Amino acid sequence: MPHSDPWLERLTGARSSKPTFYAEWRRKSHGLDRAIEALRAISAALCTTTSGPDVLCDAVVDALARHFGAPAVSLTLVARREFRRGAVPDEFADLRERTRAEARPVTLPGMVGVPVLQAGTLLVELPATEVDESEVAILQTVANQLSVALENACLYQEAHERTRELEERNRQLEVAHRRLSEAGQRQLISQERHRIARELHDSVAQHLISIGMNLEWCRQNEPSSAVGRRVAVTKELARSALTQMRAAIFELSELDPQRSGMRGVLVDLVREFRAITPLRVRVRTRGEPVALPLAAQHALFHIAQEAMFNAVRHAAAHGIWVELAYRAGTVALTVADDGTGDPAAIQRRLTRAAAPGGLVNIRERARELHGTARVLARRGGGVRVRVEVPADD
Repeated sequence: MPHSDPWLERLTGARSSKPTFYAEWRRKSHGLDRAIEALRAISAALCTTTSGPDVLCDAVVDALARHFGAPAVSLTLVARREFRRGAVPDEFADLRERTRAEARPVTLPGMVGVPVLQAGTLLVELPATEVDESEVAILQTVANQLSVALENACLYQEAHERTRELEERNRQLEVAHRRLSEAGQRQLISQERHRIARELHDSVAQHLISIGMNLEWCRQNEPSSAVGRRVAVTKELARSALTQMRAAIFELSELDPQRSGMRGVLVDLVREFRAITPLRVRVRTRGEPVALPLAAQHALFHIAQEAMFNAVRHAAAHGIWVELAYRAGTVALTVADDGTGDPAAIQRRLTRAAAPGGLVNIRERARELHGTARVLARRGGGVRVRVEVPADD
């Protein structure tokens, strides 16, 4: 070799006393290339932490099986969950126990087990019987990085779940805030209605009563004169105004069906009605009471209120009887009076599309509850308004 390069000779071992120098260098170079390729492939698998621990473990097991051409790979976590590829040999059980007990890499013919810190064990069956040190080093590096990646994946998953929980709780808080706001508005409106009703009762209604008493005194002292006749007409106007005022107070007096059940609502309604009218009003219930939905209680309350108001305003009644009857699957509300109303005529008006306002309210509220509304004759004279609705609707 007259023109040989001394550096090339040194690199290839041509001048070395060890004839295996070049082959050893090639083997180590190939091993280094494989190690770099393994780390590249496995590092890509370790980047799947945002997809969760299960996806991460599957990706790592797949990468190891492909890189080593391994017939079997098993990753067992402390929580006894196992991720595997291939047919796991029986020897893996002993290898797993030894790796876990010794907390260091353990090799068997054609098999390597390495501990995954604070997570479990990683077992690989290699295609060759002889286990290379570089393969053990690669697996130990993978196991160390996997333990960190698993911790990150678990933390990411937990943070993601906490974020979803917070979003759901924020949504629930928004719904609760909106409902509270609506309830507060309804309460303010209800309080204002009660305030107006009290002021009308305590001031305007009392003044109308005083006017009527004074006009009656004037009429008695001038019974036959033109002034007396005018006073009598004025007294009737004052009485009519007082009746309308009491009706307005009655309509403004909103009751709360949640307070004491449907019977309690009707008792409160009758008590309120007695306070503003001279009529005799009674209420009774029959049957075993059942819990009604809030919407049904509201509707029945307003139906009873409307029917009682109509008896005062249109029928010239002296008495009103309210009955709530519970039967199998139905609830019947009946409001009867001894006034001058014509049941047949009122029933015809009730069934017409363009019924008067009060009858429309009764009919539509009953229909909304999938019930029926009828007007019947009362025994002894007068009218019965009867509404039947399903008890479990």
